[in-house]
Amino acid sequence: EFLSPFFNRRKDGWGGTDAGRFRFLKAIISRVRDVLPDDMPIMVKLNTNDYTPRAGITPDLAATYAKWMVEIGVAAVEVSCGTYYGFQTIRGEIPGAELVRALPAWMRPMARVKMKLQASGNRFKEAYNIAAARTIKPVMNGAPLILVGGMRRLSQMEEIVHGGDADMIAMSRPFIREPSLVRKFQEKKAASAACISCNKCFAAMFNEMPIRCYVKGLPT
Repeated sequence: EFLSPFFNRRKDGWGGTDAGRFRFLKAIISRVRDVLPDDMPIMVKLNTNDYTPRAGITPDLAATYAKWMVEIGVAAVEVSCGTYYGFQTIRGEIPGAELVRALPAWMRPMARVKMKLQASGNRFKEAYNIAAARTIKPVMNGAPLILVGGMRRLSQMEEIVHGGDADMIAMSRPFIREPSLVRKFQEKKAASAACISCNKCFAAMFNEMPIRCYVKGLPT
């Protein structure tokens, strides 16, 4: 939130400009570097699009931040997107009933309305951060760019890496459903992830349940 013009509205040295908003992350990286062995890399997962009502982080601004991070010694940057505005962090199905269970009763009616309004904008899309990656990759000065978000097919992952849009591929929900997915790829037992982006694993977190695949629904 310090990096985002939408969330960070400070007027002092920790906000107000791109450099001011970057100052907090820069201080964290510097302090972490002070206590780490020289050969241990620091990597940062960076939001590239806030999807907020007013301007926040955009791919162009994220590229500025990524450039500065590489200049101060960050070894790799993973590009992601989204905030709690619009549920853009859970592309695919919005498990409204499961998410609402975790809220106080007075908040549930309002939450149901918001989830219904946002549902159409959250349709699953493969590689939905690829455009941001293409904006950021040229400023990385050789440091690896890691792409996450909607990565499901092995052939697409290979195309992205071989085409130079990203150096590495990251996944989250596919590994929740299939922890051995990489081995399946290596042994040619699968060509794509089985995850259908139902996002019930995401809802489980808010209900203080263990993170695992709940494609058949959360337990009652």
